[in-house]
Amino acid sequence: MTATPTNADDWVGTIATKAKVSPEEVQAVLDRHGILPQSALPRRRQLRVAWIALAGRKQGTDDDRDISFRWPDGDGEMGAGLWAFLSDRNSRGKSSLLNLIQAALRGEFPGNVKPDVWGWLSLVEVAFRIDATLYRVRVEKDAGEVDPRMAWGTLSRGEGDARIDLYAGPADKLFEKAVADNMMEEFGFGSFHAFNKAYGPRTHGWNAIATSFFVHGPGTAVFGNVTRDGVPLRLLQMFMGLPWITTYSAASTAFKKVSAEGGKASSADPATGRLAERLKATEQELEDLRARSATRVDRPRLRSDLVTRDRETMRLRAAVTLAEERVDTLDRQAAAAQESVAELKRTLQQMRDERAAGMVFRRLRPVCCPSCDNGIDAKRYDTAEGGGTCALCGERHVEGEEDGPRIDDLQADVREAEQVVARLNAELAAAKRHLREAQAERDINQARIGEIAAELAAAEDPDAEFRVRALEAQAEQLREIIAEMAAPVKTAAADDASILRQVEKVTRELFDDLQRDVLKEVSDEVAALSRRFGVQHVEGMDWTGNNVLNIRQGGADLTFSDLSPGENLRVRIAAALAVVAVARRRRFGRYPGMLVLDSPRSQEMNDDDFAALMASVQEVINETGDTQVIVGAATKPSLLGVVPGRQTLHAEGGRFLF
Repeated sequence: MTATPTNADDWVGTIATKAKVSPEEVQAVLDRHGILPQSALPRRRQLRVAWIALAGRKQGTDDDRDISFRWPDGDGEMGAGLWAFLSDRNSRGKSSLLNLIQAALRGEFPGNVKPDVWGWLSLVEVAFRIDATLYRVRVEKDAGEVDPRMAWGTLSRGEGDARIDLYAGPADKLFEKAVADNMMEEFGFGSFHAFNKAYGPRTHGWNAIATSFFVHGPGTAVFGNVTRDGVPLRLLQMFMGLPWITTYSAASTAFKKVSAEGGKASSADPATGRLAERLKATEQELEDLRARSATRVDRPRLRSDLVTRDRETMRLRAAVTLAEERVDTLDRQAAAAQESVAELKRTLQQMRDERAAGMVFRRLRPVCCPSCDNGIDAKRYDTAEGGGTCALCGERHVEGEEDGPRIDDLQADVREAEQVVARLNAELAAAKRHLREAQAERDINQARIGEIAAELAAAEDPDAEFRVRALEAQAEQLREIIAEMAAPVKTAAADDASILRQVEKVTRELFDDLQRDVLKEVSDEVAALSRRFGVQHVEGMDWTGNNVLNIRQGGADLTFSDLSPGENLRVRIAAALAVVAVARRRRFGRYPGMLVLDSPRSQEMNDDDFAALMASVQEVINETGDTQVIVGAATKPSLLGVVPGRQTLHAEGGRFLF
């Protein structure tokens, strides 16, 4: 009987004994497939959201305004306990805040944030603590910008003078990877390796782990939203803190991969198999390279032409600049001249109107005096007009004598100004044509430079002959391998598979007993919490090693998938808190102790049931002492008394949370 391994050397020795090979051969296989022993019980680390801050500008709403938001206010921080985002009406920003927290923890923006909300924001900063260390995820962009590629991301660690940037650059996949790598390193998590015949090898890392912290409603898995490749089981095993889990996952994946490839090699026709496809691709690359090598180009002529056109580029750019300045100058002059014409025309019209008004009044012939009502003889008007005087006051008319020449002068000024405008417009049109021609000449020259550069890049490769010889050797080697595979021989993959089978078996035996004990304790804790959370008639639960949660309820046997939506949600919450409670009692485990619930009341719960659920969650949090639960929900009177006021962000009436 072989003793249970207590360290990495014993583990390798046990595998070698069972596989009937030397320890050196086992180690070579482990190295070849990247399998590392990870046998220590992990130390649980805590994750807490510290604060969230936003800036930007709301647009297209009934409440358009600048956004300046931070919660908790001032220098406050969120810690352990129950925290709530509440609003009296829907669509007030609860889910947006929770989705921004999720995006920050994953470094994946905008994530599930609605496009309109993402467009409003110019700044998102989410701070969180891992134990006592402060981290900040900060994303900045222009308000109104919705393209995530235009955002700038920063990941920093520490406070005050000790603060350093771990990443500063575009908020793209590199930013997401930086956040994920940092999280995996801080928590000591290992990636989950998986293999299936349909998709081949795959790896699940921080993003799959982070989904387990967010519960948006009922789900098909107790932990997280990723159900393929056995990820829920791996999450459970990791959160329980079982040793050797990462090693077992890597060994199991490697064994499945090698077995699948071995099966293909032994059963497939070499002429149509993967090696044949590689040979075909190699021969095609060889043919293309030979064809390119046969094409000769005049490289000295191309380089001379490139130098000439590079010099010409500066002249053409200067010509475009001068043409643009000429167009701008003429445009301003034409606009000023046009305004002058308009002003002259207004003055001319005003004088004409005044002259016409004077003539109208002079032609008036009242029949009586406006002062004494005495009649006026009509002959008096004829006499006055003949003498050029006023029939009423006797004064001589002199106004009209000067108006005529002034109007004539203004008309001449208008004609002259219009001629200037016409001349300037003609010059402006010609300048614009010249600008277009200069721009076209510049663009043609630039395009030709690009063509020459492409021709030079595609021209003779000085290493072409060497690459041809290498490809010929590669093709010949592939032909020999295909010929050899036609005969049934034992392959290295078959040797690896026999050793990896023992690696998987021995590694599983190392944590099987502990897994059964911990699963029993977790099952009992989930059942107890589920009853406290309102799941009726639960008699017991049994979480098996293949990730099936068997439930005894009301005298009937069922599984997690048989629960109603409301029961499903309650059990998911209970499972997360149960793992925390068991890890606290056993003093090992890896669940970070953070849980985010988005609108849990919508799942077949009335107001009293929901308030009772949150009250029970609050009690469990108080018992564990180091768990943070953030809930977003519609406000109900029965709920306001559950969450402490200082830990509640409440949008009353029609107000928004931010």
